[in-house]
Amino acid sequence: MRKLVLIIIGMLLISTVSYAVAEGQVNPDKLDFYMYGAKTCPHCRKMKEEIPRVYGNDSLTYYELVDNTENQALFGEQYRYTGISGVPAIGIAYEGELKAIVEGEFNVSAAPKIVEAAIENDGLILVMGGKAYIIKNETIIQKLQVIYVEHRNPDETVTTTTTPMNTTTGSSDNGICGPGILVALAVIPLVLRKRRR
Repeated sequence: MRKLVLIIIGMLLISTVSYAVAEGQVNPDKLDFYMYGAKTCPHCRKMKEEIPRVYGNDSLTYYELVDNTENQALFGEQYRYTGISGVPAIGIAYEGELKAIVEGEFNVSAAPKIVEAAIENDGLILVMGGKAYIIKNETIIQKLQVIYVEHRNPDETVTTTTTPMNTTTGSSDNGICGPGILVALAVIPLVLRKRRR
């Protein structure tokens, strides 16, 4: 009888532990991606293909920056809070709540682990320039939620529904396209002119 009680207690303990482990895991089916990108950016094109391939066709909402002043304005707003100026800029939401923002190409199969880290640290993970940061300021997290998931200016009080739309950017080899290349291309002739004088 004593063995039977120990076996039952052991089974209950194992089932409780396995339930707790299962509860702590992120369900990939509940992930959604929101990407600011440019049609001129090869890294954006790659992410636009990779995310739906791994997570399904309905997993990605894409905001085109080229020739789209609304998306450019929202991208400028997110820059105020994140410092991200290059594309792709990809928001990762879990169960509708923004959990991470990643600048540039990344291994999309790592998204559940990134979200898990955000949940464990009770904040929003920001990955940029090859480094990861945690944002814990609830006001900033909420503003970024509005910019990426709700696709509107966080300072507006009226909620409107918009469709994803369009800064022309150059390409770099670190998985990020950004306006820095355009600035460099504009400045080079000025520097060369000064040297000739």
